[in-house]
Amino acid sequence: MLSSSDSKEVRNKQSEIPQIFNLTMMMFTRKSAFRGFQQQQVEMGILLPPDFPSFLFSNHHHLNTSTCTKKPSLPQNNGGFVSNNSNDIGIDDAMASFYRMIHMNPRPSFVELGKFLGSIAKKKQYSTVVSLCNQMDLFGVAHNDYTLNILINSLCRLSHIHFAVSVLSKMFKLGIQPDSVTFTTLINGLCNEGRIKEAVELFNEMAVRDAMPNTVTFTILVDVLCKKGMVSEARCVFETMTEKGVEPNIYTYNALMNGYCLRLEMNEASKVFEIMVGKGCAPSVHSYSILINGYCKSRRIDEAKALLTQMSEKELIPNTVTYNTLMQGLCHASSLLEAQELFKKMCSSGMLPNLRTYSILLDGLCKHGHLEEALKLLTSMQERKLEPDIVLYNILIQGMFIAGKLEVAKELFSKLFANGIRPSVRTYNIMIKGLLKEGLSDEAYKLFRKMEDDGFLPDSCSYNVIIQGFLQNQDPSTAIQLIDEMVGRRFSADSSTFKMLLDLESHDEIISRFMRESSQIRKMK
Repeated sequence: MLSSSDSKEVRNKQSEIPQIFNLTMMMFTRKSAFRGFQQQQVEMGILLPPDFPSFLFSNHHHLNTSTCTKKPSLPQNNGGFVSNNSNDIGIDDAMASFYRMIHMNPRPSFVELGKFLGSIAKKKQYSTVVSLCNQMDLFGVAHNDYTLNILINSLCRLSHIHFAVSVLSKMFKLGIQPDSVTFTTLINGLCNEGRIKEAVELFNEMAVRDAMPNTVTFTILVDVLCKKGMVSEARCVFETMTEKGVEPNIYTYNALMNGYCLRLEMNEASKVFEIMVGKGCAPSVHSYSILINGYCKSRRIDEAKALLTQMSEKELIPNTVTYNTLMQGLCHASSLLEAQELFKKMCSSGMLPNLRTYSILLDGLCKHGHLEEALKLLTSMQERKLEPDIVLYNILIQGMFIAGKLEVAKELFSKLFANGIRPSVRTYNIMIKGLLKEGLSDEAYKLFRKMEDDGFLPDSCSYNVIIQGFLQNQDPSTAIQLIDEMVGRRFSADSSTFKMLLDLESHDEIISRFMRESSQIRKMK
């Protein structure tokens, strides 16, 4: 949980974003002149996917593109090579070709070098690109905006955004004018790291550098703002891009619709859908899946089903995600028969169900007590050569406990190890809770201790589950011992545990004394 100072800082940062956008948009007074943007992206291997995949990197560096004087030092290993086993295919051939090129007289042009680096980037051998750029520096081979854009893209793909920003500083020092490809690639990298404020600052820098944002740039910002719950700011960006003559594409509309759906603002999401259709932008299967998901989560199942029918009328074939989304909505609405019918329709249409499909349907069957059907479905899945994972086993084990089938649950748990499936902490929590519900406190306690021996550290949920079980089974002494242990491990009681302690305080002497005397309980509030 964020402290009050952290929360205030987050709010302050978020409040700055719309102000920066407003100042930036005033500076843009012309339409984009970068007609070759998409072709340039393809040539350089800079392919920004519609889902904008997340790059994992934890360090935070402040963006500075004007005062940096230190030459960027690229990550090096093994003589300048960046360790990345998945990207090292053909690295020897690439290096040999590179050495031949730089020793030619005259040397190849920027265009030829750029195409060479771009071909490697398109094969996703980003570490090789970084190594070759290092070698270019060592041999005194000059860069231009094309080669440096490829380097920036590769560094972003390798989650080295701080080095990528340093390359931008290097461009400014060398007098090389970054273009919209440069800025868009960096903004994408920053957004995927969750560094929205810095991304907006770089967006602002585009206006200063006379590099007009394009559809991809705007879409990246709309997408990340929506995913952060800042839909009003995202709408502002969306409206600004249309005002400046930058046309939204299907990904822009989908990102904004998804933002409204995540907030369950379905009327607004529907309006965006209508705008998209009115502008002649044909909705995709993903567009419909987004709206179906929003309607399902808003408990407006009839409208979700109507969209599936509309897809058929428009000859759009639903994919596995579409079916899974509606199936889950039907299960949550207790429309289990409809969910099963949809499953049959999915299979008959030739669409193969995946593990997610089975987990949704199994969960619905187990929670409604249809255990025999759940086990039949499991068998059917295995006949399709789909082996259940731990998520499916967790659903089945929990379902058996709910139905009071203790022995079946224990048998499923023991089969995990025989089948080579590694349990999760959640698996142990389900087992411990089920055993305690059956009054088997000793067995639950042994399993709680065994999970750590098996290499699974109990989490906050583990402690709360076992403490609540011992309180329910009238063993307050063990419960208090576990509370002390839980607090020692820096976990806290949840609201259910705390309520049980308060309820027992009036008539249980042990709990009453603990509540009065123990300082630990104050740490749990």
